Amino acid sequence: MCSPFLRLRCVPSVPPGNQTVHNSLRPYSSLLSFADIENIPVVKYVAVAGKNITLDCPGVNERSLVETLVWRTSHTIAEYVNGLPLVSNQRLTLVADNFSLVLSPAAASDTAEYSCLLNDRHSPEAIVDLLVQDVPDPPGRPLVVSFTSRSVDLSWAHSQDPRNAPVTNFIIETR
Repeated sequence: MCSPFLRLRCVPSVPPGNQTVHNSLRPYSSLLSFADIENIPVVKYVAVAGKNITLDCPGVNERSLVETLVWRTSHTIAEYVNGLPLVSNQRLTLVADNFSLVLSPAAASDTAEYSCLLNDRHSPEAIVDLLVQDVPDPPGRPLVVSFTSRSVDLSWAHSQDPRNAPVTNFIIETR
């Protein structure tokens, strides 16, 4: 039987709130992606779920002549056509003056490779690879495997959904 005075907590590998670059974004290490095969540069970021995130369109600046622009993941999520920004989701905003994409707030499900295609180009200047980390689900209820007067052996099921933040350790607290 489990003690009502025992509680388990998951600790993600990147604690939320430790990111400080560009609206809670920070670059992370390089991994192989489809963009590497095509020799397209990859800009990689880690962000914290629940915060607003701004993704700049690679290769676009204030002097760029933009007639059309499309932000894509596996499908089109935002576009700028005939002077109007169009988005597929209420959490997305396409900023008209610099064509950046704002996710407000970001969710773990926003993790993807984003491309920004300018003026009907078939290849982007760079791929924006976004990893959004959230607090993992808690582990299963702890079970007492064995105990003595000085120790207890516990077992529990790992989190079903780590939400892009692998658990690196557990903290066991008693009351």
